Amino acid sequence: DKTKINSIYIIFTILYIISIYLVGAFVGYLKIKIKIEQTIYLILLLAIIEIFRYVLITKASKSSNESYILSFILIAFDVLILSSSSPTNMPNTITLIKLVLTSAIKNAMLSYTTGNFTYKPCILFSLIVSGLPSIAPIYPNLGNYITIVLLVAYTLTIFYNISKPTRKEEEETANEYERGFLYYIERFALVLVIVIIFFVSGVFKYSISAIASDSMFPEIRKGDAVIIEKADEKNIAQLEKGMIIAFKEGEQVITHRIFDIEETDEKKYFITKGDNNPTKDVTKKTKDDIIGIVRFKIPYVGYPSVEISEIKNKNKQEEKE
Repeated sequence: DKTKINSIYIIFTILYIISIYLVGAFVGYLKIKIKIEQTIYLILLLAIIEIFRYVLITKASKSSNESYILSFILIAFDVLILSSSSPTNMPNTITLIKLVLTSAIKNAMLSYTTGNFTYKPCILFSLIVSGLPSIAPIYPNLGNYITIVLLVAYTLTIFYNISKPTRKEEEETANEYERGFLYYIERFALVLVIVIIFFVSGVFKYSISAIASDSMFPEIRKGDAVIIEKADEKNIAQLEKGMIIAFKEGEQVITHRIFDIEETDEKKYFITKGDNNPTKDVTKKTKDDIIGIVRFKIPYVGYPSVEISEIKNKNKQEEKE
């Protein structure tokens, strides 16, 4: 049903726009200088590409080389559009890989829609994803990482809804699904989300923190997350040289290793140093500065939080300038 497909695209496109602008409230917005000629050219180009996709897919055979050539051209075009509209501080190689994978997912969904239904909703999708960052007067300063996450979620949500089986088929497979692999995956994901919320809240004995620099490289890398046991009188008394602690320094939370301990009649001072830093930290720490002790490391989990923080800091610097 083409009408139903159009409705699905419109509904989730509206939700996507709302989502990116809500995220923009946290990371900031960019003012876009709109050039009418370029805007018209971009809109026409995106529409022509989707019509061309429709003609090629409906006329060519599934094994046709033209389909593969078109896919490579569209992926290259997407990578160019995304990289130019969402500048990022990530390494070029990582950025390229993520953009190519995102574009492949997006074009697979558009080709599926065009081949099985119609090309019209695909034009809407392309205008929003590829065109909106260039033609909107104000656009969220998302960066490549957040752009990719939201775009993949948007794409997969639409694909899931347009490829859902009929209600009758759903009823026939319901019992099998309840006993199936996806059933357990969903429940595992739910438990995982609850556990993460508990850790992030900081209410409990353990909390989780993202690492924003390579000062502890190679033991802990930028983008890793660490599990921190909250400091109390008992574990503070057990601190030794070589242990990794988290402490406050201004508004920041720093994770460094205890390099030395100095004791006086009144207080105990902890001298800290990042493994990758050439010198010790300037300020000596007391037990009041220590947030907790690092117990575990989870590679890469903290990267989204680090990316958002870097974007927010960049926006603050631009506002000061």
